[in-house]
Parts: sequence; C-alpha cells; structure tokens
Amino acid sequence: MLFHRLGLGFTPSSSNPDRRHCYVRPAALDQLLETPGALEALALELGATSTPSALSLVEQLEHIRRRAIHLAVTPSAVSGLSLEEIIVMTAYASPRFDGTAWKREVARQPSDQELYRVCERWLRQRSAVISTGRQVGKPRWPLVGYSSSDRQARDQFSVGVAPFSNATVLWSELDRLAGEADLANEHYVACSPATALAFIDLHARSTPTLRYDSLVLDRKLRTLGIGLLLVEPDGVLLYLPSRYQPLPVKP
Repeated sequence: MLFHRLGLGFTPSSSNPDRRHCYVRPAALDQLLETPGALEALALELGATSTPSALSLVEQLEHIRRRAIHLAVTPSAVSGLSLEEIIVMTAYASPRFDGTAWKREVARQPSDQELYRVCERWLRQRSAVISTGRQVGKPRWPLVGYSSSDRQARDQFSVGVAPFSNATVLWSELDRLAGEADLANEHYVACSPATALAFIDLHARSTPTLRYDSLVLDRKLRTLGIGLLLVEPDGVLLYLPSRYQPLPVKP
C-alpha cells in the first residue's frame, strides 16, 4: 500500500486520513491502487503506455506519474487536478473499473429514506425541535432544526438541511434551493460522496469539451452560502461550513 502511494508521489493516507480527493477517502485510493490490474488499466486510460503488462510495477508507476503530471499542466480533461484527483476521476469514469469492489464502494448510494434518517439523526443531536420548511413556505428544505421550542426566543438558532441522493436532481435544484435559503441561520446540502463525485462527472460532461473540475460543487455552494454534509456509513462529515445568516427576531 505504502509503496503504491509513494511510487506515485502521494502522501501516505496515515498522515492525513481525513483529507478527500474528489470526496473519496485516502483509504479508498489505497484500495484502488491495490486492486489487481488497476495500474495497468490506469496506464491504458491515461495513455501512459500501450503495453503496461510488459512493464514492471515500478515502471508502471513511473509512467502513470509522468503522464498524470503532463495531463495536469496541459490542456486536457484533467487539467489543473492533483495526481490523486486524476487517478480517482480516471478510474471513476472508466468502464475498465466497473466490475471492481472499489467502483461499487465509491458509487454506493444510500436510499432516500436512509439519507433522510441519517440527516435527521445528525440534526437531532444539535436541535431541541425538528420541523419542516414546508411549514414556513419553504418546501425545498425538508429538515429544519431549532435550538429551542420557543420560535421567538432571542437566542434561537436554526439549521436547515436538504438531503439529495441524485446528482442530476441536485444539479437542477441548487439555485431554486438557494432561493429558499433564508429560513434558518445555517443551511446545508447533504449527500453521499457518490453523489458529490457524480456531480463533478455530470458537470464535466455538460461542457462542450470534457473537463473535470474537482471544486465545481464546493464553489457553487460557497457562492450560495450553503454548506455541505457528506453522509457516509459511519456518520456525517461537515465537509463545507455554511455561511452564518442572522435572522431578525420577530415581535
């Protein structure tokens, strides 16, 4: 594991286990590089060599590293991405990896009900009362937590959460969602890493020339003042903080 990562010039995952590459954990990147045949497939997809099977493991790593660096600094679909991001997006977009456990795990999507329950549990730990945005005319925010049952309390703090399990729906709803993002002090979109990763892929394929932008979702949410919660099997990660919005106290 360490050899694969260091051979490509990556930082070992043990040094920063919380860092993400296109919303994918370093441990998942380790899993990808350890998958039998993964290096050969990456070499072919990146155009590093046409005969990867004829090369040693060290030679494959070097070819992949050099090719990825070249693609990152020249006009290409992965221009401007880090080495880790290039590896993740290449494997995610390539049908060569469709049958791998890594691809199945990265693309694993909780159901709408699972996603809602996890978000509700996260919000309940921070709120005394949970309501819905529909009650105040903001139906696009299905979960709103309040720090006090007294809605008029001066120290009332509220958080709105909108779960999404589909990247296409998230893509089409973001601006309309932002139009209703005035019902709470903080607002968050919640989705799985799979949805966030698919958002990057969807954006890349919507442009005239295929180009992956690892920060497209982050940048959009920051512009709207909305935070991002990543929902995973072991809990919820506050990936992108929300902008605090003071609300006037109603008489």
